[in-house]
Amino acid sequence: MESETLLKPEGSAAHTERSVPVACRAAKELENIGEYEAAFDAIAAFWPGIGERPRTEGLPKAEEAELVLRAGALAGWLGSSRQVPGAQQFAKALISESIKSFEELGLSERVAESQTDLAVCFWREGAMDEARLWFQTALTKAEDPINQLRILVNSTTVEVSTNHLNDALTLLDRAAAILHNVSDDASLGRYYMQRGIVMRRMGGVENLDRALLDHTAARVHFEKANHRRYFARAQNNIGVIMLELGRYDEALETLGDARRTFAGLGDVGTAAQIDETRARVYVAQQRYAEAEKIAQASVSVLERGGEQSLLVESLQTLGVTQARQQKNQAAMEILRRAVEVAETAGDPASSGRALLTMIEELHAYLPADEISRAYSEADRKLGEDVGRETLTRLRACARLIGSEGSALAPKARTDAPFEQQVRQFESTLIRHALEEAKGSVTRAARTLGLTHQGLCYIINHRHQSLLSARAPIRVRRKSVIKKHK
Repeated sequence: MESETLLKPEGSAAHTERSVPVACRAAKELENIGEYEAAFDAIAAFWPGIGERPRTEGLPKAEEAELVLRAGALAGWLGSSRQVPGAQQFAKALISESIKSFEELGLSERVAESQTDLAVCFWREGAMDEARLWFQTALTKAEDPINQLRILVNSTTVEVSTNHLNDALTLLDRAAAILHNVSDDASLGRYYMQRGIVMRRMGGVENLDRALLDHTAARVHFEKANHRRYFARAQNNIGVIMLELGRYDEALETLGDARRTFAGLGDVGTAAQIDETRARVYVAQQRYAEAEKIAQASVSVLERGGEQSLLVESLQTLGVTQARQQKNQAAMEILRRAVEVAETAGDPASSGRALLTMIEELHAYLPADEISRAYSEADRKLGEDVGRETLTRLRACARLIGSEGSALAPKARTDAPFEQQVRQFESTLIRHALEEAKGSVTRAARTLGLTHQGLCYIINHRHQSLLSARAPIRVRRKSVIKKHK
């Protein structure tokens, strides 16, 4: 990896009088409340910054492992905050080294903490399968309640990112069972904030109300912990809820407050995420030129730091702003880039959502066969387990294909009775949907805007010749993570 500029803040002082254990404890406490620059300052006497390995000569193995872990975790956080190229790869290398050392020392709890930090780095990069695996592995080793809570709550970030909202709720239910054993306000605030994020993604007015309550509880805990970053993150999430409720002026005011906090902290990465949300509010207000300008600024920042899933979101929003201004070619190029970035990062769900955005915004511009291919690809990438919002979008896109994809329809036979022509057309549409879905009735039904039961009834009663086109029924595998007993 190419060496990066050191991240030591101007005016910081190296605390040479501190021992490594004292410095690491101080750094961990500061990291827990989001004070990453101060945490870096706490170990600056032993670690020059991103791109440099900590100075560990002569240290006992346990102290060396702890210092390497703290440097790795902070490299991930600071790299995200400042969008430093290559920071996550560097962080993963250090954290992986610490895992090996803690395993050799037989310190399972420290192994679990390190594996959690490693999973977070993979999540930032959009490598969802790897992140999920490391979270699951960490959970098998953790016994300390605060460590268990941290793993369970952080695990939900992967499930939210991949639209597995029911799995996220299951993890949060497990976390709720140990809340009474945790008194750390920062950790409790993270739990309520993440639950609020899941409830918002579930959709519906009732869930949005619950999300507001959860974020309010999160802010109370973050204020007690003096966690300025996460207090502002909760503000940002409330702004998103206001957007979905159509309260645009309130959303912009709340988002503006959050952005000022992150700008003051020098956290350009999170400020760029908030800009993406602000751009979506402007789109809702039909202020497309302003939205494009802000979305472009968000993309410019996020494309530096390697956090691909966040970049995909900003690219999608930028593409929407351009499509709404009839900049169709530019919009198509941006949205195709979003698809490719997500695919390269190993985040098929984000890639699928980008394809849906392309269909929604450019269906009048793209050829019918390209729209059909985009839909089939999106359906495959999103898989069976999608949230309500994504399922609604899938159905709407299926209706677009039905109304505009006339290439799928057979030529009308003027010599056949009308009812027979309708049956033939229906059979052709269902057969095509089953072929695209590789025999999956659930996916085919989604394409056609039908329920699974409805499509089964039509096949069984009107088109029995299509029974052979159905895939064999498979028993669904149970979740890898066992339910909490």
